Amino acid sequence: MMRAILAAAWLALLPLAAHAQAVTYADRSGTITLGGTAQTIMSAWPGRHGCMIQNQSTGNLWISSTATAVAASPSVLIAPGQQYLCMAPASDGAHSIIGATTAQAFAAREW
Repeated sequence: MMRAILAAAWLALLPLAAHAQAVTYADRSGTITLGGTAQTIMSAWPGRHGCMIQNQSTGNLWISSTATAVAASPSVLIAPGQQYLCMAPASDGAHSIIGATTAQAFAAREW
């Protein structure tokens, strides 16, 4: 009997839990403006819930959410075709990116 009551209570909550909210994102896609030089890809934003960056070039890209990106550790390597995800709780600091060659393309979103 107690299980039936708990199951009914749980089922009553499902519509609330299943209600999806629309996600608004900002497009931060672009290209490396000067090869070998780090650039800001996302400014600091205390409201950031997550982000995605995909390397759309044929060379490696490196990203940092804590300091200026460098083409080595501790920055995070994003190989060609791969992506970097920051999930909740996402870093609210500025994100920077670096690539060896000018015009390396990347897709980026933050929400």
